[in-house]
Amino acid sequence: MQGATRTKVLVAALAFGLSGCAFQANLNSTYFEYQPRAYDKKVVGVAAVEMSKTEQENVFTGNPTSFTGGGTTLTLPMGTITREAATLAFKDVFSQGVKVSDSVQSPSEFSAVIHPRVTQYTYEYNQLKNAGFAITPTVNIGLSVSLRDSRGNAIWERNFSTGNFEGKTYVMSGSPGEEISKTTHQAMMKVMQEAADAIQRDLIVSPPPQGDKSL
Repeated sequence: MQGATRTKVLVAALAFGLSGCAFQANLNSTYFEYQPRAYDKKVVGVAAVEMSKTEQENVFTGNPTSFTGGGTTLTLPMGTITREAATLAFKDVFSQGVKVSDSVQSPSEFSAVIHPRVTQYTYEYNQLKNAGFAITPTVNIGLSVSLRDSRGNAIWERNFSTGNFEGKTYVMSGSPGEEISKTTHQAMMKVMQEAADAIQRDLIVSPPPQGDKSL
């Protein structure tokens, strides 16, 4: 029993030997592990992904919710990750892809205007589920997505959530913050594609009024 306890302590020490450190992560498109959606039918035209400059430049800095690594902080370019995930996910829905705009002044130029916004983000180094012998990076993302038509009228606003999204379990890492970054990218891609599925389904099944030819 003592040997097992010493092993747990060693794992924790190896995983967080730099306790109290601040980790900085950046956008890495390969972390999304993006797999294009092959929809039976695309919405005609181009959509706008509307995010203000403040939203695009939003940076998250915070501590994990877990005891493991509790003395560390992580900084992530959350706005950039959100924007790039939205661009990848929503371009599959529209025949001419999407364009990013910090403020859509003329909705009629687009088939739809989509505004993604992160409403919740937490992360943890989950060691308990592995009996203390390994760590599973886990994140939870809440995403609000609003959809407008080419007249600027609201179609809907919905909330999507990843729940506790788990990344790849590891025994030790010299960059635990990077493991959280990878998991965050993957979780963001998952929830954004769920939003894209909802948009594609609703715009194909329930198109705008007959007089609007943009969709």
